[in-house]
Amino acid sequence: MSEHKQLPFFVYGTLLPDQPNFVLFGEAITAMEPAIFHGGQLYDMGYYPMLVRDEAGTAVSGQLISVNPSEYEAVVQQLDALEGYDPADLDNSEYHRLVVEVMVANGRTQTAWVYLGQAKFVTDKLIIPDGDWAAHVAQNQPKLQEWWQDIDTVAGLHK
Repeated sequence: MSEHKQLPFFVYGTLLPDQPNFVLFGEAITAMEPAIFHGGQLYDMGYYPMLVRDEAGTAVSGQLISVNPSEYEAVVQQLDALEGYDPADLDNSEYHRLVVEVMVANGRTQTAWVYLGQAKFVTDKLIIPDGDWAAHVAQNQPKLQEWWQDIDTVAGLHK
């Protein structure tokens, strides 16, 4: 990872504030602002979303999160582990960490890392039509809360 520029992360699912894996950022966040990714489709994988590149897709809502340079490598390692991203085994990685352009509130674009899923994993999954995981979760909160309470996660949210 050290050979890559320390870009901010565009997050759209369980890494959002008030979502179970936001804690992976710990105290490393230096800035955060709303952002939109154009050119993708957001899918409901059951208890987490998957964003797949699709030029005909909807705008996907998320946050652009910048991380303290001294903690960057540790955060990347945790996020890669959470997302099952292995650059040495891309065919079997559910997500790939890629550089994309996102739009922030004032209309400017920003280059960022995003974890994009592979289309082969969403063939039978439901599309989240408005591209907003947080709103989707709010509608399904009881079911999701029950599931998150019963699993061990990378974020350490376990009984």
